[in-house]
Amino acid sequence: MALPALSGSGVQFRRILAHFPQELSLAFAYGSGVFRQTGATPSQSVHNMLDFVFAVDDSVTWHMMNLLKNRSHYSFLKLFGPKHISNIQSCGAGIYYNTLVQCNGRMIKYGVIGTDALIEDLFHWKTLYVAGRLQKPVKILTQNENGKLQAALLSNLKSAVTAAFLMLPESFSEEDLYMQIAGLSYCGDFRMIIGEDRSKVLNIVKPNVPHFQKLYSNILQECPQVVYKHQLGRLEIDKSPEGQFMQLMALPRTLQQKITSFVDPPGKNRDVEEVLLKVAHDPDCGLVVHQGISGIVRSSSLIQSSKTILTAAASGCTGWQADPTGFSDCSANTAKEPCRDITTALLLILHLPYCCYSENTLISLEWQNIIFTYSNFSITGLCFLGVWYPSSLGSSQQGHIFFRRF
Repeated sequence: MALPALSGSGVQFRRILAHFPQELSLAFAYGSGVFRQTGATPSQSVHNMLDFVFAVDDSVTWHMMNLLKNRSHYSFLKLFGPKHISNIQSCGAGIYYNTLVQCNGRMIKYGVIGTDALIEDLFHWKTLYVAGRLQKPVKILTQNENGKLQAALLSNLKSAVTAAFLMLPESFSEEDLYMQIAGLSYCGDFRMIIGEDRSKVLNIVKPNVPHFQKLYSNILQECPQVVYKHQLGRLEIDKSPEGQFMQLMALPRTLQQKITSFVDPPGKNRDVEEVLLKVAHDPDCGLVVHQGISGIVRSSSLIQSSKTILTAAASGCTGWQADPTGFSDCSANTAKEPCRDITTALLLILHLPYCCYSENTLISLEWQNIIFTYSNFSITGLCFLGVWYPSSLGSSQQGHIFFRRF
């Protein structure tokens, strides 16, 4: 998993990591500040924001220690203490981001996720949020000897290959495979509509094919369902119904459940294996898998973007300045994502009750977990969690908002 990145970056990463509590089960850096993307010069890459994810065994304790060391990194939520920060972290994708942080001379963003939540996402694709990032090249900074976490990291890569096979033709190039894998975590992502570069996946894969090969070559060579012509950069897979059924049965649990909810008529309640056998014989099998992945990513990206209002609004907005076309960044394009996420969150709050999805998309239990957190700057200074529940799954788009105090 630990792959070479930009030259000279290792020492800088270790220096940044030294600013944080060291009780980490996994820490990695990712994004354009770590791996060059198409269109970016080396000098631009050096000045891009650095993105980190820290996995911790005890989120409350870690945030408590980090508040002592780096209190200024947090938004107004620091006033409520580590327990409530951890409560917000557990919503949606299970990760809490501090953004636009100056550290060791660089602008950084870091997310904190519980080890158990990460393992669940890696094995089962519950949100495909952090798991999706780990399907692309990352720079592993530290990793403990947690055997279950190591197994989950490998399982996530194998699942990415399996899902990509189902959406690809019988014969394809190695680059086609990596494009499909890199695009999994963007399927259904609301941010790809608002402000995200549509060629993002291509920009990630093109200059980093050797890094993808180091991640996936062993998996491809050991996979019995693919003919991997490494020298030619070509692959051939079994697209028979039997082959596709085996691949469908190997998909992560949440994706299987999503596919089942799309295909199985209401009230029929067939078991997962029966539904997947039907999908395996469907000429549009790849499209069904894509819809399932989109359903997972859509929910987690909506929730995570809405959380940005709380986690970044107070500290993050200081990095932006208005211009006639909208918002421009004061730090040379290092902080576009927080701005985009807050824009997304504001649009969601305004328009979520009117959101429509294709008739083939069943809004299932994921929507019952969509949580939007609002701040109340009254004398009591309380925060409220507003939970939006759809009143039905298709015919009506109206919902209800419930509030509870922390």
